[in-house]
Amino acid sequence: MALLKKMCDRLQAAKTFTVRGQISLELPMTGGTLATFFNDYEVSVRRPDGLAARRFGDLPEFRFAYDGKSMTVLVPGEGKWATTSAPATLDAMLPAAGEHGGLNMPFDELLVASPYAAITAGITEVERAGQATLRGKKVEHLVLSSPELHVEYWIDPDTALPGRSLVVYVDHPLRPHFVVEYAEWKLDPKLPEATFTLSRPQGAAEVSFRDAANSFR
Repeated sequence: MALLKKMCDRLQAAKTFTVRGQISLELPMTGGTLATFFNDYEVSVRRPDGLAARRFGDLPEFRFAYDGKSMTVLVPGEGKWATTSAPATLDAMLPAAGEHGGLNMPFDELLVASPYAAITAGITEVERAGQATLRGKKVEHLVLSSPELHVEYWIDPDTALPGRSLVVYVDHPLRPHFVVEYAEWKLDPKLPEATFTLSRPQGAAEVSFRDAANSFR
């Protein structure tokens, strides 16, 4: 738990950060089986009121921006753009995005003001699985369990930053997996205000926030 707390404290102390990497997620098909989709992502965070994210790969490219006043979605491949008012903090915006558009941000537990509280909420067991090797480097492997989730983190002991996380939704009949590879962490970079805005491109149609958000899976 000490390394998990150290990881969370490191991220919590950062006023801004950026990270990029890869995500793999399992989604149910019409026949009821799961298929795995791979995507790249880029995320920029400004505490307490800025988030920019881009996902591209197997699933439709999806962009999201939040500047403390509004949240905006762009789906370039479908020519959709939408914006709506938003709460003043990340902690309040994230559930609002779910309520207004069905959006659940990847690794949102690392984006909030208190990552440790978000990660450990409902957790009933934490166990150290030992050392592992990730991209040629030794990392610490932690396993967390709750009635709803099975969560694993691979944490670099030198930087106290996560290199990989895994979530298994054990309360779902199909038990889908969600894996995030974290790379190129940058803590406290200078991020211009434009990072957290998303103008409507020429040719994109303005639609409802939920309509645009429905392209995110």
